[in-house]
Amino acid sequence: MRVLIVGSGGREHAIAWAISREPDATKIYAAPGNPGIGQIATCVPIDATSVQELASFASSEKIDLTIVGPEAPLGAGIVDEFQKKKLKIFGPDKRAARIETSKSFAKDLCSRYNIPSPHWETFTDASLAKKALDHQGPPWVIKADGLAAGKGTTVTNDRREAETAIQRELKREPGRIVMDEFIDGWEASLTATVSGGRAQWLTPVFQDYKPIYDGDTGPNTGGMGVYSPVPAVTPSLVEKVKRRILDPSISALVKEKVPFRGILYLNIIVKHGTEDPRLLEFNARFGDPEAQGIAPLVSRGLLAHMSAVAEDSIRPPLPECSSSASVVVVLASAGYPASPVTGAKITLGRIAQSNVVLFHAGTTKTPAGELVTAGGRVLDVAATGPDVQSAREDAYAAIGTSIHFQGMQYRRDIGSGEIRRRRLEQIQT
Repeated sequence: MRVLIVGSGGREHAIAWAISREPDATKIYAAPGNPGIGQIATCVPIDATSVQELASFASSEKIDLTIVGPEAPLGAGIVDEFQKKKLKIFGPDKRAARIETSKSFAKDLCSRYNIPSPHWETFTDASLAKKALDHQGPPWVIKADGLAAGKGTTVTNDRREAETAIQRELKREPGRIVMDEFIDGWEASLTATVSGGRAQWLTPVFQDYKPIYDGDTGPNTGGMGVYSPVPAVTPSLVEKVKRRILDPSISALVKEKVPFRGILYLNIIVKHGTEDPRLLEFNARFGDPEAQGIAPLVSRGLLAHMSAVAEDSIRPPLPECSSSASVVVVLASAGYPASPVTGAKITLGRIAQSNVVLFHAGTTKTPAGELVTAGGRVLDVAATGPDVQSAREDAYAAIGTSIHFQGMQYRRDIGSGEIRRRRLEQIQT
């Protein structure tokens, strides 16, 4: 099978790595890819949002399956374009992808179909939104309605910061914000695939770390690490999420005549002292860095599963997954997330641990062939083991001995097992 992977980050490297282990994958392309992906696939210089050019490439190269990594191409209608040309592609079409690309669409769906989520209001007028602060909080949760590259949410106790966030987020497309009720609880990330109007869990439940510093302090990021299994996640909680959130959401989309096909990622929150899950948001693709934690757990069958989902199969064959623990530590550049420094030389040594995989997220090569930083999140260190403690020890050991670039920063408490609470100081995501 000839496969095209769209995207250039750590998530796409993880997908490419997992697919490269499949015997059915005869040729893998990535557009545009990165130096890490280039070690296992052929990178082609086509931007991830150049949907017509990508469709033409897939047609000329007789690609059997295209896998979309990031959300921007989905919002740009890449699936619609491929389907017009009878090209098989894994991911939801533009209308269904609104479950991620429009928070108000997702929230309205939850309200109309009684899917549990925090109370919300939407605003297009700054003065009305600021008046609403009087009865909404504090703490206040202000979100950009559309895609904001991981920088569209503010959680704060400070009135001035909340008003600044309202002004800032209303300037983004589509000029609308969502104000959420604040819930003091812990979060979890669940990943399902959807096809034929049915959903099935694809992987174990992960917990991610958004703030950049240890102890969940500092500004929020796109994600500084994840781990699984999560001790607080019980089988009964997962069943509640499926019964109350996942299955009703899929049924609602069918009723709305926007059937979903592809990955559906659920970010849920559980109020401390309860087992009452509520939906914070949907993603219409693999999480990042959740995908980097998932890939090493999949032993076989991922390609066949994704191909069947792309065909809208009612019962796609599930991939085989290890029951091992998984930990991912993200290595970020100096200045991240506000002003990431690029162009720093990256030194990579041999990683002795066979259970550790290094994924490239924000790297590039200079004309002289030198590997350098090219983004905020630079590398992802993924480790598996019999338990979380073992996996995290191996991940951090690899960082300490094999990887270096100037200004490298990372959290040292990923998977530490510490009880976590949402911080109430000024947080932006």
